[in-house]
Amino acid sequence: MIGPEPARLCEAVELKSGVLMVTTSSPALAHQLRLDAETVIARLNGMDLGRRVRILRVRIGRSTPT
Repeated sequence: MIGPEPARLCEAVELKSGVLMVTTSSPALAHQLRLDAETVIARLNGMDLGRRVRILRVRIGRSTPT
């Protein structure tokens, strides 16, 4: 969806009530994901994964271990 290199720098943290939270350590990638959010959401929803994404939220930093 975003390519293998950028995908390695991202982690989907949570999908709750249609809001997908993604964390990345790259400020540049976070900016690009925010710009491309509409396209990313459309592609995810087109994959028919059983849950719909309405909003993509991007956070810079490392995800917390669960």
